[in-house]
Order: sequence, then C-alpha cells, then structure tokens
Amino acid sequence: MGRKENSLRRIVVALMSLAILIFAIAQPGAQAKDPEPGEPVVLKSWLPNWPISNEMWRILSADLEKLGIQVELKTGNLDEWVGDIIGVGNRYHFVTMAWGGGTDRLEPDFFLTEWFHSARAVKGGRNYGSYINKEYDKIADAQRIEMDRNKRQVLVRKAQKVVARDHASFPVFHHDYIHGYNTERVEGVIPVPGCGIGFPYNPWTFYKARPRTAIREVRLANIHDIQTLNPLGLPEAENDAWLRLMYDTFVKYDPDLNLVPWAAESWKIVDNTTVDIVLRDGMKFHDGKPVTVEDVKFTFDYIRKWEFPAYSNAWKNIKSIDIMDGRKIRFKLVRPFAPFVANVLGYVPILPKHVWETIPGTVGVAHPSDWPNPKPIASGPYEFVEWKKAEYLHLKANKNHFMAPNFDGMYVIVNPTINGIITMLEKGQIEITAWNLDGKQAQRLNTLPNIKAVAAPNHGLYEIRPNLKMKPTDDLAFRKAIHHAINQNAMLDIILGGYGKICANTPITPVNKFWNDPEIPVVEFDLNKAKKILKDAGYTWDQKGRLCYPKK
Repeated sequence: MGRKENSLRRIVVALMSLAILIFAIAQPGAQAKDPEPGEPVVLKSWLPNWPISNEMWRILSADLEKLGIQVELKTGNLDEWVGDIIGVGNRYHFVTMAWGGGTDRLEPDFFLTEWFHSARAVKGGRNYGSYINKEYDKIADAQRIEMDRNKRQVLVRKAQKVVARDHASFPVFHHDYIHGYNTERVEGVIPVPGCGIGFPYNPWTFYKARPRTAIREVRLANIHDIQTLNPLGLPEAENDAWLRLMYDTFVKYDPDLNLVPWAAESWKIVDNTTVDIVLRDGMKFHDGKPVTVEDVKFTFDYIRKWEFPAYSNAWKNIKSIDIMDGRKIRFKLVRPFAPFVANVLGYVPILPKHVWETIPGTVGVAHPSDWPNPKPIASGPYEFVEWKKAEYLHLKANKNHFMAPNFDGMYVIVNPTINGIITMLEKGQIEITAWNLDGKQAQRLNTLPNIKAVAAPNHGLYEIRPNLKMKPTDDLAFRKAIHHAINQNAMLDIILGGYGKICANTPITPVNKFWNDPEIPVVEFDLNKAKKILKDAGYTWDQKGRLCYPKK
C-alpha cells in the first residue's frame, strides 16, 4: 500500500510539473533563438529578490556595462525562482542563489554531485547550469565510492580543479553568520561555522551555554516558523534542523567540524559495503521507553519501505540492516557510498517503533509524511511542549540526555522581520537572535550595554551560475571574462561590511579544511584582462560600445 501511494504521489507531481512546463513554453520569449554573428550581447539573469542578491547585481551590472554588456534582470521570491529554474528548466544566462550552512553541505559530495554532475542536469536537479563533462563525472563518481578518506581527499580536490578550470560556477563570497545575544542573561555561547550561535543546524550553544539569571528558558526569535513536526515530511533544511533538537541522529559535527559519536557510541567501516555501529547505552525516549537496536532497525526499514524523498541517501544505498550481538547494528550497502557516515548516520533520526509502527493506518492519512505528528516523541536533548503556528515553538530540556542542556528549555518566537527581532533583543524580550544580522546591525548592537553580536564563518555561499546550454555562456572564454568582471572584494565590503570571506574558484570553503583544495586561487577582478580575453576569443565592439558576438 505504501509504495502504491508513493507512486500515486509521484504521478501527481509529474503531471503538475508537465502543466508548468507547457505553460512556460507557451509564454512569449520562453524559447530564445540563437544570437546572430555580430549581434550585441544581451544577458538575462534570474535572482531572488533578496537585498544581498540585488546589491551583487547592481555592482556587477555596472562593471559589465564597462565591457559593453547589457543585462536584463528578473527578480522574484524564492518560490517563483524554484518553480522557474528547478521546476521548468533554466532559460537564463545566469542564476544567482544563496546556499545556507546546512551540515549536509560540509560533506563535499553535496557540491560535487548536486551542483556539477551531469545526472543532476535535469529538471528538478541542482545542476541548473547544465555543466556536462564526462571527465568530471568520472572523478565525481570515483570520490563518491572511495571509502578511504585520504584517497578520497585526492579525488575531491581533483574534481574541484576541473570545475575551476571550466568556470562552471562563479562562487562570490562566504557570508558570516552573525547573531546577537544578551550577555547579562546568557554565557558560554559557542559560535560554530555554518551555524553561528542562533541557528539550529549544529547548535552547540543550545547544549552548552548557561543562563545567568532566573530566566532559565532561553528565548530566541526567527523570521520563519516551522511547517511541520513530522521528521519524515520535512519541507526544508531549517525546519529539519529545529526538529533535530528533539530527534537524535547517530553522529554529529562538533564545533570544529569533526564528526563525533552521538546516538552511535562508535562506528566502523568494516569494508567498502559494510558499516557497523554500536548504539549508545542507556538512552531513553521522551516517554520513558528505552531506545533499542530494534528501534534503529525499524527506523531504516520504515524509511526504505516508504522511500521518503528527504532520506533518499538512506533507502537508495542501504541493502539491509541486521542486529548483531548486544548493541551492534550492521549496515550492508548496495554499493560503496563515501558520504554514508556524514549524510546518513548524521541525518536519519531515531524513530520510536512503538509510535510509528501503526502509522499511517491508525491516524487516517495515506502516507506517513502527511501525519502532523502533533506530540513528537523522540530521544534528543530537547522535548516537545507546544507549537503555536506563526507564534512560537516551545521545547523543554531533556535532563536525562547524555548531552543534557544547561537551559531548562527554549522558546523559538516567530517575528517576520529582522528589525523586529533586533528590537526584541534590545528590549529584553529575547536572549538570542536566531536569524542573521548584517554588518551594520552587528556594529550598532556591539555599542549597546549587555548585548554582543558574534560572527562565525560559513561554508554556505552566494554564487552566480552560468548556463552552459545558452550562448554566449556556453563559451569558456566568455565565462572566464565574466568571472574576471566580478568584483568580489567590493561586494564583500559594500554589502556585508567585510563580515565574510571571498571565495576562491570552488564552492568548498577553506573552513572545511580537509576537503577544500588550497591550490585553487581567487579569480582576480580585472576588467582589462576580461576585455583581452573577449577580444582574443573573437568578440568585437560596435560603434555604440556594445559587445558583439564573434562574426565567425
């Protein structure tokens, strides 16, 4: 029954996507013809209407005008962007996107496969720049199955060199995560790369920080509300991260970005397709029932049965799960899968079998991801108390957890504007901001008594992706020239006030030391070099100073 319902859901989604595609093709200009030789170059760019993205293109457009290039910008909200670029198919020369610091993106396979592998250059895939390179695919496939970490590092760095050579993306800057907190009420905050102190992706502040006053339930404010309490029906990364405060995974990243044991006391790669874990002893669910190896096996079998899209790394790569002696569980993989520890053991939550084994049959829904899970039972450091939609999420500390928080609980309060969140901090209505501040806001907060803004580096980034299926961005020389026209230093200083780091020609940040290739340089801003590259490639300028396509 579960697989039939899943198939029906996929058919519905496919039909909706087809309808969107037919509508898009019917629109004027949806199928642009190839430019004529000698025709002026006009570029089309699609960016979400976020202030940072708009400022990036304001600076870049001015520099492109100096090269004689006109840019037509399309902006809209993120849902429109996703529907157009991911749902329909990229029909623009450039696409701009901000990538957050989710922990799954510390695993290099996220960028190497999702961004650049030809298999992802399809509708619904993240390779919307349509980078197709058999040489690259071979390296990316090899790193994905190399279970020896040191051997894999060589392949990961080699893959980065190939996409840097081909200018398949223009990484611009890694923006710091900046959060403010009340120093009079909270001490011991822990800034974590890609998380800061207020985001839940890798929330060591929520485990280790301590209250300094009688306010023992820390209050945070975020511009977003969660959408569901169901860990199997996750709509996006931030919702997932808040639920991970309640649901234990088997491993986690520590504040230095090392993978450490969590619900798994240890793990061992036995061979290329066998991984053993030992379940931590003494764990209990929030209703007092013990966490057992049977719960672990049930969790993975349940995910494999229902094929939840968010957990495809698990059900596509696990062949079987067997309970061994004592607290040991053995995973047999379909094939070697190098991201298994980080992105399966570090992502899949432990489900209580006694809660989920009758779902969906007893709750009146067709699929488990549709169940609202109104009173989550999990085993993590925080327990569910209450969720008032568009108002707050209230959690209490699980004092029996092996990483029991020093707070007694937390309120995550919804405030739709960053200015509103800052006002709440200044008035003492919250202790920590759970949304990102900009540089000017941080500088002002640091002048106030008992308030401090803390910056942490970020492996997330802003990037501009050229479309290799359109002219002239299919031309390597043209991409090189445009890359030299991106003034990354000016963007970082003007837009972020210096709170960040400009990117080298790879999406993998130096903060992620083991996987980043330190030999890949930053592409220098040099309009004269850009002009020479264009001229040498046969591009010309007309009497109005407009850049024109090569005549041959």
